[in-house]
Amino acid sequence: MIKKILFTCVYLAGSGLALAQPATLNTDLQLKIPVIHFQSGELNQYYSADLEYLQNATAPLTFVIRDYAVLAPETLPPQLFDLAQVTENNPPEIVDIGTTTARLTFVSSIPLACSVIYGKTPDFGAVATDSNMNGGAITVHNPILTNLDLDSQYYYRVQGSDAQGKLYWSPISNFRTASANEQQANFLALSNGATITAVSSNFAGVENNQTWGANGAIDGSAGTAWSSSSDGDSAFIMVALAQAQHINTLRVWSRSMSDGSAKILSFNVIIDSGEVLGPFNLPDTQKAYDFPINRTTSSIRLDVNESTGGNTGFVAIEAF
Repeated sequence: MIKKILFTCVYLAGSGLALAQPATLNTDLQLKIPVIHFQSGELNQYYSADLEYLQNATAPLTFVIRDYAVLAPETLPPQLFDLAQVTENNPPEIVDIGTTTARLTFVSSIPLACSVIYGKTPDFGAVATDSNMNGGAITVHNPILTNLDLDSQYYYRVQGSDAQGKLYWSPISNFRTASANEQQANFLALSNGATITAVSSNFAGVENNQTWGANGAIDGSAGTAWSSSSDGDSAFIMVALAQAQHINTLRVWSRSMSDGSAKILSFNVIIDSGEVLGPFNLPDTQKAYDFPINRTTSSIRLDVNESTGGNTGFVAIEAF
């Protein structure tokens, strides 16, 4: 059985300093250190080393070098760092927990390409990344965990890499999804009979039921979104309810791009009587915001009033 040495070894060698990554010890008492970083003056070298236990030594635990190798820097595995070192304010948190989706949110002090691995056991099995057409490293993180089972325990770990290739990760945490009786009925959900009746455009000309199509705003998942095709302030989307309903609250979440475009700053709402409500201001694009409507209608149209231009659209629109 292989046992892992969980501490990092530190050696002083003359006037130099050597730092070793955690090592493994096998049943034959042979110690393998994967990387030793030695620095002395201008010398900056990496080694791997195999050591074996020296029996009958005067010291209780004595190992001697059996073999070693010089490592090229480009062959080294990345180092791991605690995510807390680059986390601003609060640690990563699971919010907006529904029956089938949840959102992880945190702010990093440096740009990270971030993901969260999750599953019903600490073996995980699924991964979520920040939803962004441009990709790349960012500081405000909001990956959406999807395809969850209702009323179930989930485990997750956050991890990210910076521009220098350093890998950061967090301890394993857990949360529980909502049960069916905790979920409000959303009148603008496809599953409740809502349909798209008009849309300014879909990104790349896709159909409403394709990726970035208008259905992405009303499919009940924060892991999808509707994106217009560079409509900017001219973007709009219209949804027909299965039947007329009295809507107390409209919940709206704008999408965005990492270059700062596609953010909807404010929007207007038009109901089937022709009444125009708004404009309603969206503080940011990191989550959904609630707006009081208090109207009875069989349709909802959202028109962008002001934006940062580009592929404007919505991650989600809901009505309760």
